[in-house]
Amino acid sequence: MDTRARVVAEAMRLFGEQGYTRTTIAEIERAAGLSPGSGSLYRHFRSKEELLAEGVRSKVAENAGLLATIGDAQAMVALPLRERLALLARAGLHRLEQERDLNRIVVRDLAAFPALLAEVREGEMRRVHAAVAQWLQMQAGPEERDWEAVAVVLVGSVSHFWLLRDVFGTHPSGLDEDRWVAAFVDLAERLLQRPGC
Repeated sequence: MDTRARVVAEAMRLFGEQGYTRTTIAEIERAAGLSPGSGSLYRHFRSKEELLAEGVRSKVAENAGLLATIGDAQAMVALPLRERLALLARAGLHRLEQERDLNRIVVRDLAAFPALLAEVREGEMRRVHAAVAQWLQMQAGPEERDWEAVAVVLVGSVSHFWLLRDVFGTHPSGLDEDRWVAAFVDLAERLLQRPGC
């Protein structure tokens, strides 16, 4: 990993752990193996905000994993519906865990950076919601539902479960991942059935 990439990785980790405003340039330099307080970070980035933008954009660009799982129709079609739904739920949790630092930064810090927040909304969140809506519609066949709204509800459930578990260490209800996935699958399976059934 080159110095610039190391600076980005360590900055995102520190921003995720302690927040953007509480993280100093010297801390980032130290974590990245640069001389702390030397200003050597500025050889790579003009400002801490530019570094944040680079980190956020690089994380959004890495969004391939979940979208690849959703888009791999051939691998998914061989599985029973319940297994496909469980795979979707677990892939969502895995993606959120992989991007823990980005998620913490979005929730805690990005309101102060509206342009970056908009990039996350468009490049990450809307893409995921649209992909899940399309995937759900494919599972249901010709059934008519508001798949965009259903996708928002289901993705919101994944995000909420992950977020509370991240904040508290375990979900405050005491519910473990397996039980949550089972409930997610039960609800999603009903939504995929014909209306009125």
